[in-house]
Amino acid sequence: MARRMPDTAAASLRPLTALLPPAGPLRRYTFISLADATGTGLFLVVSTLFFTHVVGLPAGLVGLGLSLAGLAALLGAVPLGSLGDRLGHRRVWVALTVFQALVFAAYPLVRSFPGFVTVVTLAALGGVGTSPIRGAYLSRLAGPAQRVRASAYNQAVYNAGFAVGAMGAGAALGVGTRTAYVTLVLANAASYAISAVVLLTLPAAAPEQHRPASRPFGVLRDPRFLTVSLLNGLLMTYGAVLTVALPLWIVRRTQAPPWTVAGVFLLNTLLVVTLQVRASRGADTVPGAARAIRRAGGALLLACVVFALSGTLDPSGAILALGAGCVLLTVGEVQQSAGAWGLSYDLAPEHRQGEYLGAFAMGTRIYDTAGPVLVMGLILGLGTVGWLLLGLFFLGLAVSLPAAARWADRPPGP
Repeated sequence: MARRMPDTAAASLRPLTALLPPAGPLRRYTFISLADATGTGLFLVVSTLFFTHVVGLPAGLVGLGLSLAGLAALLGAVPLGSLGDRLGHRRVWVALTVFQALVFAAYPLVRSFPGFVTVVTLAALGGVGTSPIRGAYLSRLAGPAQRVRASAYNQAVYNAGFAVGAMGAGAALGVGTRTAYVTLVLANAASYAISAVVLLTLPAAAPEQHRPASRPFGVLRDPRFLTVSLLNGLLMTYGAVLTVALPLWIVRRTQAPPWTVAGVFLLNTLLVVTLQVRASRGADTVPGAARAIRRAGGALLLACVVFALSGTLDPSGAILALGAGCVLLTVGEVQQSAGAWGLSYDLAPEHRQGEYLGAFAMGTRIYDTAGPVLVMGLILGLGTVGWLLLGLFFLGLAVSLPAAARWADRPPGP
């Protein structure tokens, strides 16, 4: 019996280890994603309430401050990504992670609107700078053959960690005191401190010593890559379907019970965790990534059609339709994510990955600005017709994006 216990334990852990890359630096990198996601899940659920209920700012000023922070992040993406190329990705990533820990630790000290704008702008700059640098570091750590798959592992783990953090935040919301809110903010700061410590155990990737001469921020003069980034950012507006429009659609336009909103979120999280690694197979080249993007467009179109039908059904039928639509939406999400990783890595010069991934991150910021307005205007304004138009919009982008990627993948003419 004693000899069978290790086998039983290994069997019970197998579903968990399937979500992780092989032991070593890549697995430690994944632990950083887990810590980051858990802290982010704890914070994001209560972030707006923290500033309105604890700091006492009007909701309008909170929205204005977040918009200003988003603009600063948009402008800082390429310079910060380029900094990693020049100084070393891990070195700059460690510095930005420590910086974020300090910024979030200062959140409880905010007492005014100028202080609020300062901390959220600094936090946004830290976040947008970290994204391309950690992507470029992962590219160097995993190598061209494994970087898309490694990104998929991290996305799966990130969703699991975010779900855990969000559940913890929900428990704190039930308490509702200033101490509970501050505890969540400081826990997020601690997650960055933990990440920085783990980062120091990873191998340092030195900056390229022999790079072709290039003008600073040359990616901003690369219209082909910027076109791919723009189209990908527009396609990513599907994210606002789940987070913004679908909850309102369920409550206002369907006969499904309100708890269906939470069920859809949970189903999406579980599916991303289980499907993301599998969806990344074959997406590590431009042609493979293009195929994943096209599959994403088809799935997103079908999801919109099914969501449109949910508004015409009885409660049981609406629940089933919303569940089916969520499955299709998630299939589109994991395929689009895999395709976007493949395109961003493969189209970026190896010696300027931080700079180019920074530009790609600028494209994804379209989701923050245009996504909610677009999907709410179509879905809540036009109903069933709006769903169909949105699905065709996604399909058109999913067809255009591979064509733009082929254009960007061709060597420039003389």
